[in-house]
Amino acid sequence: MILSGQELLGAREATVAVLEEVGLENYLFSVDPREEGWELKIEHPVPEGWERVTMPIDRDLLLASRTDRNARRRLAQCWRERLAV
Repeated sequence: MILSGQELLGAREATVAVLEEVGLENYLFSVDPREEGWELKIEHPVPEGWERVTMPIDRDLLLASRTDRNARRRLAQCWRERLAV
């Protein structure tokens, strides 16, 4: 699956907004299309060094989170648990 330029830009903007809601200040991330859906890879500092987390993400929910505060909060809650923030 190939992301269009507009989808990729929207996914990046949405991811940054959700990560800000999570409270991460330093991180690297990528949003990658997969046959079964999108995948998010995040690297962020932890006391022991850096943690890398890979998780599936719902394309529609992520893109909706740009304008839907409830969608953004839902994603932030889920990501906060996965990232142990």
